[in-house]
Amino acid sequence: MAAPVTVYGPMISPAVARVAACLLEKDVPFQVEPVDMSKGEHKSPSFLKLQPFGQVPAFKDSLTTVFESRAICRYICDQYADSGNKTLMGRKEDGAVGRAAIEKWIEAEGQSFNPPSLAMAFQLAFAPFMGRATDMAVVEQNEAKLVKVLDVYEQWLGENQYFAGDEFSLADLVHMPNTDLLVRKTNKAGLFTERKNLARWWDEVSARPSWKKVVELQNPASTDVARVLTCLFEKDLEFELVRIDTFKREHKLPEFIKLRDPNGQVTFKHGDKTIVDSRAICRYVCTQFPEGNKTLYGTGSLERASIEQWLQAEAQNFSPPSSALVFHLAFAPHLNIPQDHAVIAENEKKLQQVLNVYDEILSKNEYLAGDEFTLADLSHLPNSHYIVSSERGRKLFTGRKNVARWYDQISKRETWKQVVKMQREHPGAFDKAST
Repeated sequence: MAAPVTVYGPMISPAVARVAACLLEKDVPFQVEPVDMSKGEHKSPSFLKLQPFGQVPAFKDSLTTVFESRAICRYICDQYADSGNKTLMGRKEDGAVGRAAIEKWIEAEGQSFNPPSLAMAFQLAFAPFMGRATDMAVVEQNEAKLVKVLDVYEQWLGENQYFAGDEFSLADLVHMPNTDLLVRKTNKAGLFTERKNLARWWDEVSARPSWKKVVELQNPASTDVARVLTCLFEKDLEFELVRIDTFKREHKLPEFIKLRDPNGQVTFKHGDKTIVDSRAICRYVCTQFPEGNKTLYGTGSLERASIEQWLQAEAQNFSPPSSALVFHLAFAPHLNIPQDHAVIAENEKKLQQVLNVYDEILSKNEYLAGDEFTLADLSHLPNSHYIVSSERGRKLFTGRKNVARWYDQISKRETWKQVVKMQREHPGAFDKAST
C-alpha cells in the first residue's frame, strides 16, 4: 500500500488550510502532522529536508515532497487528476488556454491579494485574540491596497461566476483562507459582503463541503472556551458545544447550554440566562450547580473571598502578559508570523514578577487559595498550557520550584486532559459531552 499523503503544519495556518481544502476537493485521504515551531522543529534537519526555508506547510506522498502551498495544490491537481473534482485545474479539452485562465488568478492571489489580506487578518483577527494591540496604521495601509484589488475582483465577478469562468477552480480555492479570516473573524466582512458580486461568489464557495470541513478542522483552541469546558467537566455537567458560522447567521440555540466561539469569545446560555465572559460563566456554573467538585468555588464566605482574590489576580495581573506570550510563543510561529522579541521580553518580565509572587504563596499552600484545587487554579490553566508548550515559556514555570510543582499537579487533572484532547481531536460540535 502506498504511503499516506501527509501535510506538515497546523490547520490554523491559512497556507495549511489551502492545501487541506485542495486535498478534500480531490477526495485524497491525508493526515496532518503537527510541527511545533515554538520548539524549533521547523528548523530541525529532518524538517528542512522537506521545507528548506523552515516554513509550513510541507507535503509528502509516496512519490515526492513539495513545499509552498500553491505549488502543493498544483501538484495535487496533476498527480491525482482522476480523483474527486476533476476540473479543479481546468478541463482537459480546454488545454493550455483553460489552465492559463486559472493560473493568472492564482498568481493574482499570491502577488496582489495575499499580502494585504494576510496583514489585515493578522492585525484584526489574531493580535486582539491574544491580547496584542492592533496596529491601525498597518490595517489602514493594507486595507487601501486590498480595496483596489477587490474593486477589480468585483468587476470581473460581475461577468463571470468564478474567477476562471463558470466552474469553481483552484483560482477560487486559493483565495478562501484569507477571505474566511476577514469575513468571519474581523469587522471587515463588508469589504466582501457589501460588494454584490464578491458577496455572491463568497456565499457560493464558502458553502462547499470541502471548505466547511476545513473550518471544522481548524478548531481555534480558544483559551476562554477551554476555561469554561474545564469548569463544566469539574462540575460533572452535561452540555452541548455548538460552533456557530456567524457569516451564515446560524443562531438557533439548543435547549440546555450553548457555547459559541466566533471571535475568540465564548457565550453561555442556560435557560433564560446568557453570559459572555468566561470567568463570569465559571462563577455562575459553580454557584448554580452543586454537582461534581463541590469545593471548586469554596463552601463559605472566607473560602470564596480567598478564591476571588486569585481570580482577580489572574484576570488583572497574570492574563495580560501571559496572553501576549501565548500569541508570540505558541501561535505566531505556526502562522509564519515573525515574533516580536521586544514584546516577548517586555511581557516575560511582567509575568516573571507575577510568578515570583505565586512561587512565594505556593511555598505555603498546595494551591493558590489553600490546600484544595479551586477555580483560582483552574482559571490559570489555558494560558499556562500554551506558554509551557514552548521551551522559552516553559522555563518561566520550571525555573520556580513551587510554581513548577503546582502546574504539574493541576495540568494532570482528568478534566483538563479531556479538554486538551477535545482541542486536538475536535471533529465538529460536541454533543452531550460528559465526564
